[in-house]
Amino acid sequence: MFRLSQEGIERLAGELVEALARSHSVVLLKSRDAVEHAVRQVLGDEFRREEEREKNARRRLATMRNVPRAGTREFEELFRKLIEEEHVREADGA
Repeated sequence: MFRLSQEGIERLAGELVEALARSHSVVLLKSRDAVEHAVRQVLGDEFRREEEREKNARRRLATMRNVPRAGTREFEELFRKLIEEEHVREADGA
């Protein structure tokens, strides 16, 4: 998984808000600071949820038999499939 530090999240949020503010098709209805704070929150929450999805997928892999060797294409495909199932489970509220 791609992990960002808190500083990375802050930098990404700042760059996103800056790009939005420069856009002619977007009007910020709140101050840049307020929008950036909200974006930081959303990014942080989503990265935490993704870490939890991956943890759940790893937990499920640990209980399976005949799991492909880590690092192989088959393993990566299975891991991504399990993460997608976690996304669906989360969307369904299970």
